[in-house]
Amino acid sequence: MRNNFLMILMLLLSSCAQVQSSSHQSEHPSLFERIGGLPVLTLVVSETIDISASDPKIKRSFDGVKLSTLKQSVVDQLCVLTGGSCVYEGETMKNSHRDLKVTSAEFELFVETFRTALDKHVGTKEKNELLKILAPMKRDIVTD
Repeated sequence: MRNNFLMILMLLLSSCAQVQSSSHQSEHPSLFERIGGLPVLTLVVSETIDISASDPKIKRSFDGVKLSTLKQSVVDQLCVLTGGSCVYEGETMKNSHRDLKVTSAEFELFVETFRTALDKHVGTKEKNELLKILAPMKRDIVTD
């Protein structure tokens, strides 16, 4: 009888903890959710890469790259970095950019294109949070 009581008590406490945990998550949605999830990340990434890959000042970095694969990889990475449930299986930023010899000027042009796409689709607070997460990657991308 006592074992049954303890088991019921444990189940009740466990249920309360799960309800509390899920209500806490809904009070504080992840950056991924606040950005708009996969549809918005996909749109921002697609716009950024399409524009960058056709910009004469930086398109050399995209020569020979399958853009659809690159886009999916970047979406997956951004999804993970913002708290989404995606899986990123791509290279590190350092490995994927090692041989590209990306200059500071090229990097800044890419970031400006990314910011423009974010401005069209994402709130200012979320844009700034995302850029803060991504900023440290510059040292792994730029070689000059």
